[in-house]
Amino acid sequence: MIIARYLIKEIAQTLFAVWLVLMIIGLSGQLVSVFSDVAEGTLSVNTVMLVLGLKSLKMLLVILPLSLYLSVLMTLSRLYQNNEMAAISACGISQTHIMRIVLSFAFLFSIIVGIFSLQITPWANGLDQQISLDAKQSSDLEGLVAGRFRETSSGVGVNYVENINEERTKMSNVFIQQRSKKNADIVIRAKRGIRADNEENGDQFMILEDGVRYEGVQGKLDYTVIEFERHGVRIREKTEAIKVLRHKAIPTLQLIKSESVVSKAEIHTRIAPIVLCLLFAALAVPLSQTSARQGRYFRLGFGLLIYIIFANLISVGKTWIISGKVPAIVGLWWVHALMLMLVIFLALQQIGFRYLFSKENKA
Repeated sequence: MIIARYLIKEIAQTLFAVWLVLMIIGLSGQLVSVFSDVAEGTLSVNTVMLVLGLKSLKMLLVILPLSLYLSVLMTLSRLYQNNEMAAISACGISQTHIMRIVLSFAFLFSIIVGIFSLQITPWANGLDQQISLDAKQSSDLEGLVAGRFRETSSGVGVNYVENINEERTKMSNVFIQQRSKKNADIVIRAKRGIRADNEENGDQFMILEDGVRYEGVQGKLDYTVIEFERHGVRIREKTEAIKVLRHKAIPTLQLIKSESVVSKAEIHTRIAPIVLCLLFAALAVPLSQTSARQGRYFRLGFGLLIYIIFANLISVGKTWIISGKVPAIVGLWWVHALMLMLVIFLALQQIGFRYLFSKENKA
């Protein structure tokens, strides 16, 4: 029990440190992406913290299994380097007993990963999808940044304002370029602009003052030029958004009831992190065995290579399920089987094949 508590304590401390480092690295990349969306006007400033929180929850599904794998690998490698593992073996603690201790800790940890994979991450994906949908349905005025050209949400025009107030209600030196349904280009410039909302139907307009409107087809000389004192331009027409959840956002129980191949592939993808927690933790036990000549980071680099290979196999396996190359009933279990075979091979190599054969001979 003393050895078990010591090993679990060392693994847990290393786990927290590795998780913290990986989260900081992951969030650094996400911060750049989020602030880039804010600068482009595709994301509201009010939703930045919520979006970062959702991205953090989704990253945990990748970071947690990797953190467990690296923590076990690094902890046991350090014990080998410091000759502590030799002392533990001298006390009569076998590699099989150490494997049981690691797997018991990994089993409890896999429950946490399962909660994230089956419940929290789909919820986070659904909320993230809702935020993206709301951003697309929001007015183009919400994304305007003074001094920058901004493509309209419909993708058929460009808006520009030199100055705009914080409430997005008044602007100056406005430029609008649109493409009409008749394939005609419409260019409008005005000195001032005022936002106006139609309370009856929810449409939004920009009331332009003291400007000029040009309309015509490229290549033709029959352009229409209209000078105006006030001119209304519809910015957004209220539409009922049809929300169709992506498979990553569909609740797990609903996926289980579905008979589609994509749903079955998504179920296997959600189960994979739970199984991989146990397999990678078991793999780290024989993989961590090092000598003083090899150095602490020799096995760590080899272990990361194995993780990358199997992570890519998971992605390839999901694609094969969807394309029909692998039956849905087989799913990703062939990847887990390969992983299990590697664990058994390395474990037998650590124990020693001669030891097994000698046991058989004695029997």
